[in-house]
Amino acid sequence: MSRIGVLPKQMLRELIDNHHVDGIKEEHLNPASIDLPLDDEAYRLESIFLPLRGERIRDLLHLVGATPHNFNNPLEVGVPYLIRVAGKKWELPSVVYGYANPKSSTGRNAFFCRVVADGVDMYDALIGPSWRGEQWVLARPDCIPVLVQPGLAVSQMRFFDGKSFLDNIHAEFAINETGLIFGEDGKKVPLPNARMHSDSFLLTLHVNGGTAHLRKGGFYIMTTVEPVLVPPNFSAELRAIDPRLGEFRSHSAGYIDPGWGYGKSGEAGGRPITLEITPQEDMLVRHGQIIARIRFEHMKEVPEVLYDAAASNYTDQHTARLSKHFKKVDDSDIIGWECRGTRKVLDLSKVNYYEPADFFSPVRAIK
Repeated sequence: MSRIGVLPKQMLRELIDNHHVDGIKEEHLNPASIDLPLDDEAYRLESIFLPLRGERIRDLLHLVGATPHNFNNPLEVGVPYLIRVAGKKWELPSVVYGYANPKSSTGRNAFFCRVVADGVDMYDALIGPSWRGEQWVLARPDCIPVLVQPGLAVSQMRFFDGKSFLDNIHAEFAINETGLIFGEDGKKVPLPNARMHSDSFLLTLHVNGGTAHLRKGGFYIMTTVEPVLVPPNFSAELRAIDPRLGEFRSHSAGYIDPGWGYGKSGEAGGRPITLEITPQEDMLVRHGQIIARIRFEHMKEVPEVLYDAAASNYTDQHTARLSKHFKKVDDSDIIGWECRGTRKVLDLSKVNYYEPADFFSPVRAIK
């Protein structure tokens, strides 16, 4: 009996070859997800929305004051837009469903993106027997005006044939083999010493041994104390934090591919996780404060290519890193970045192009 879980790259390719998924090319395939390229149909909206079960997105445009958007113009801060995902209607196999996440670079730019789909009354989901229809991205820049073009992917979709989260037996085995969570000393954290919340591991905030002030409504790029390693037969996702730990959102993207922090053969010892923090109140945060939780789940098969073996902009990430659109800054005193808010436009087609200081202010620890 084969394992249920997340479909790997080779099975995602089969969805394309069997015409269940349309508008997707080989370049859009990741180790365990599919990038969702944008089409050339976009609208400016008066508000975001969700369909009710059975409703088509296209039939609801009049309810939200949709007006056509010209891709030559940037998306304005605080304004919602609806952009269709490329391809004709998808038709998934009866046993397959999907969940979406913003891509990492999307989240790091304070660019709110949620997928809405025909007939599905929740965000970021393709669910229901043999789901078929169109997908759209609800997009809203929250700090920086952005320029997008057809073909650009701002979200990604994972596909499953069943839920298979990591239990204690498999977690202990994975920890013994490669490790999952590592301490500041670089050593594997054994399961009895791991901080847990239900089926998730708790992660803490890196503040370089000090404190930092985060302002209500701000947007911050920071990182975890703990390096995380995702073994080849697992993937992982950051989950919403318990409000009893604080009124804030700690991530905007959240999905982590198999092989993150794994290196070629498990020797890498993990890498810290980038956080996109949005406080709902003024906060003093301290080094080692609980800030996020991560849940591991089984892959149906090991992907043919792992994250650390694929081309990526973040395989050398060990500190708080801005998106791939910004030039790297080598300053060990910087523990994070605060989005300043600006009228300058961020063209998401340009990589390693922008100066961080034009859009972000560095955050340094208070000792």
